[in-house]
Amino acid sequence: MNQDPERIHDAYAPVHIFPVVAGRCAEVLTDADGYSRCHRADHGGEGEHHVKDRAWTGRQAAGTIRLRFSVACGPGCIYPDEAEAGGNASGPD
Repeated sequence: MNQDPERIHDAYAPVHIFPVVAGRCAEVLTDADGYSRCHRADHGGEGEHHVKDRAWTGRQAAGTIRLRFSVACGPGCIYPDEAEAGGNASGPD
């Protein structure tokens, strides 16, 4: 597994997401499109995670996520958005 065991440590975390990049936040958000990694620099879990137009706190796998929509990028958003199809993603028939 290519994930940071200190940050992604529970059995429900997906194992086929983008590898952690040094200096980048390791948290991911699962939605209908697949998996998206927070594109902020590593912020030690402090503050909100951000991807696309969404921000969240907590851990999705632990059921503690609090999601907000229509949130613009801030100064901590330095990595490009990356999404990987998978999970509950549904493609064309």
